[in-house]
Amino acid sequence: MRSLKKILKDEKGASVIMVAGAIVMIFGFAVLAIDLSLMQLAKTQLQNAADAAVLAGAFAYANEGGSQAENEAAATAEAIRVAGLNVAVQDIDRPVVISAEDVTFPGSETIRVTTHRKIDRGDPVTLYFLKVLDPLLDNQGEVTASAAAKIFCISGTDCLRPFCPPDRWDDVDSNGIWTPDDEYEDVNASGAWDPGEPLIEDWNENGVWDPAEFYDPLLTGYKAPDDIGVLVTLKFLNSNKDFQAGWYYPVRFPPINSGEPWNPGAADYEMWIVGDTCEPYIIAPGDSLAFEPGGMIGPTVHGLATLIAKDPYAKWDANTGTVIDSDFPTSPRIIKVAAFDPSIGVQDGPPRHVVVSKIIVVFVDYHDKGDVVGYFMRMATEGEPDPDCSAGGFMYTVSLVE
Repeated sequence: MRSLKKILKDEKGASVIMVAGAIVMIFGFAVLAIDLSLMQLAKTQLQNAADAAVLAGAFAYANEGGSQAENEAAATAEAIRVAGLNVAVQDIDRPVVISAEDVTFPGSETIRVTTHRKIDRGDPVTLYFLKVLDPLLDNQGEVTASAAAKIFCISGTDCLRPFCPPDRWDDVDSNGIWTPDDEYEDVNASGAWDPGEPLIEDWNENGVWDPAEFYDPLLTGYKAPDDIGVLVTLKFLNSNKDFQAGWYYPVRFPPINSGEPWNPGAADYEMWIVGDTCEPYIIAPGDSLAFEPGGMIGPTVHGLATLIAKDPYAKWDANTGTVIDSDFPTSPRIIKVAAFDPSIGVQDGPPRHVVVSKIIVVFVDYHDKGDVVGYFMRMATEGEPDPDCSAGGFMYTVSLVE
């Protein structure tokens, strides 16, 4: 009996047990402090790489202006390139390598990028203490990250130039003037009259809709990407035109309906063309822009000369659908311009004005006839969102959605 009590009271070896337990705890904390920290670091780095890659891919998609397959190919290539500019920890920091299978397109103008550190891809995170806790585990950790971005259309924006050509319409008689046609109720929203849809105005009283001039911002009007690279006239400098030169008058800012005061004049008009000072008013579909008095020929010529001189060697490349040989990442000759609703036409006012139907984006080009012309483009910019892309889709922004 005394022997048993003596054994129970004997504290020899207790410190060994405590030390052993402490070692386990130390290794446990090491796993938390080192291995889990490495995993979290890799996660953060991979997420940064995914965010950068998906945004770059979305911009490439929007700027390609080709078919769906061409847009996706451009987005994929750019996402892979940008991901590789980022690093994430492996045994040391190494470039993030992704492949085409890591770039997907889950929805309309939406792109998703997945980055990884995975065993089966040969690039896991090297850990240090995990195997000590469990010999069945390798010192390799797996981490993935993903991000998705979407292209959103913009309808209204600032920094416009003071031109306002008509949007495109079905000019049946080719006289450059909107000719009213029979009006009907488009019950099924098909954009065309179908037998049985009620007539609102039957001009010749024959009981059927007679197709004449037709306008719709998307069905007939200019839109991206269909019209990317199409040459458009922004303003006639010579008023002796068969086409309605009066529809190409210079305009002034701000919109009449904004309630803001405005002062017409050549100085402001030329300043807006040059673009060193940004026109500060948000212009959107439905706004009314008043004409400047007179043709503003001199200020137009001087303003354009100054604008083109900013980037004199830039030119439109029809093969790639892009501006090449520019001295800038984005040429200053890429401008935003309002187009007006031709079915409303020129309103007498006062003041005489037109109603904006959309904002277009063009690269200003030289022209041997002296008119102001440009090639349609798409442009990333800030402004009012256009969820349905009903304003032509020439302006867009890109945002992370996951």
